[in-house]
Amino acid sequence: MGDELDKELSELGEDWVLERILGSLSSPQNTRLRIGDDAVELCVGERIVVSGDMLVESTDVPPGMSPRQIGLKAVTSVISDFAAKGAEPSYFIVELGLPIRLRGRDFLELWKGILEAAEKYGGQVVGGDTNEAKEIIIGVTGIGKAHNPVPRTCARPGEILAVTGPFGKTYAGLHAALQGLDNPRWRPLLEAVYEPKARLKEGLALANAGIPTAAIDSSDGLEACLHELSVMSGVGFFVERLPLDPLAEEYVRDHGLDPIEAVFRGGEEYELVLTLPASRLDEALTRLSYLGSTLIPIGRVVAERGVVVETSGGVIELRGKGWRHFRR
Repeated sequence: MGDELDKELSELGEDWVLERILGSLSSPQNTRLRIGDDAVELCVGERIVVSGDMLVESTDVPPGMSPRQIGLKAVTSVISDFAAKGAEPSYFIVELGLPIRLRGRDFLELWKGILEAAEKYGGQVVGGDTNEAKEIIIGVTGIGKAHNPVPRTCARPGEILAVTGPFGKTYAGLHAALQGLDNPRWRPLLEAVYEPKARLKEGLALANAGIPTAAIDSSDGLEACLHELSVMSGVGFFVERLPLDPLAEEYVRDHGLDPIEAVFRGGEEYELVLTLPASRLDEALTRLSYLGSTLIPIGRVVAERGVVVETSGGVIELRGKGWRHFRR
């Protein structure tokens, strides 16, 4: 078995990959179509919510990330969208593009990470497809349900702008990874990059209580998602508190980096960014405290579109839109 796992997929073949994928899956309950059929039959009640994301090795995998962590990240990015909508994932469809030089053991670790993330957040991988590719490509489609899905379009002036955690860890962690820094002091920052966590329980708790008026996940960076909310809700944001993680703040200071960049342009923190009425802030804080989680008010919704940040050096306007594909 050990010798087999050291072989590349060009030697093992597609049937070997499919046997291991299908052997790890089980059919959804109360369905006629079984795993391995031409399509998947699903049973989902309430409002159906669907979201998808694609991981591409050359743009989404930093140096030092293991195959298992690649699989984890591919699913976590979709879970984060579910969290922002207050939706509970039920099923995942996974499309795999695999290079022929990928070794069998690395493929199994990659698949292990996918299944691990699905199980962690309460979903089930039920199907997908495989193909040959020049690099690892993972497309994940999540299907789930929601009592009260939260849009991006209903933020209103006077409401509170809040986030579920501090920012800057992934910005600093990616910098450390690219610099090849191996100081144990910065290990939590690297872990934020290699094994991101979605705020699903927080999103469900708040949405099911009908608290957020608008929400988005911060995978494209805080600046980008604030611009998205601004455009889709027709409002603006005044950020009065910089939600910089304390360890990230140390790293930024030690390496001469810009804290504004670290907070607003890091990306892939997978925190939730949301608006809520001021009258419901205490309730939101209480609900999340029961989960051992936090909610950090960082500003307020204003009528004029745009994103303005109050800093110790004065007020600045953020005009960028964060990470965008196809732009150099």
